Amino acid sequence: MLAAASRQWWVVVLEGILGIAFGILALVYPGITLVTLVILFAIWAVVSGLFEIIQGFRVAEHRGRSWPFAAMGVLSIAAGVIAFVVPQITIIGLAILLGAWLLVKGVLEVYTAWRIRNEVTGEWVLALAGVLAIIAGVIILAVPAVGVVLAIAFIAAWAIVGGVLAIFFGWRLRSLGQRLGTVGHAGPTGAAAA
Repeated sequence: MLAAASRQWWVVVLEGILGIAFGILALVYPGITLVTLVILFAIWAVVSGLFEIIQGFRVAEHRGRSWPFAAMGVLSIAAGVIAFVVPQITIIGLAILLGAWLLVKGVLEVYTAWRIRNEVTGEWVLALAGVLAIIAGVIILAVPAVGVVLAIAFIAAWAIVGGVLAIFFGWRLRSLGQRLGTVGHAGPTGAAAA
């Protein structure tokens, strides 16, 4: 499973960079319109979902159980598509959508970390990202009327922390791939190892 995932380490790093970029934009420009925030979220969720599905296919090549990746990917894409199709939703609706997405995504990340715990060290990084997502999701679902600023702050903080953790996890996958000989030094495709 991890040998296949290690070849795509750069996908995890790129997802982390996108998460950090989204979080910084949300913090720096809190006054942007809700529609703009929805579009930024939608793009991030769809791209994140596509990367997770790709990772699931890579894992499935060597191990049949890739449904957590596929479920995370489908959930992310669905959240992004809903945000694109209905950009005029209220902040309460957006908060509920984001809270539910973070909660389910976090549970799936914790489950995935638990499943790979015997195959890799550092699985706590993925578990920590999942726990942070669960906490953010519960808070947003519990108090959706607190306002746009609070929702944006939670989303931005989660995106930045989650992005940093994803980059760290991606580099760990790269190191594992180099030890296993599945990642070359010729770039993200690992052409040197082919």
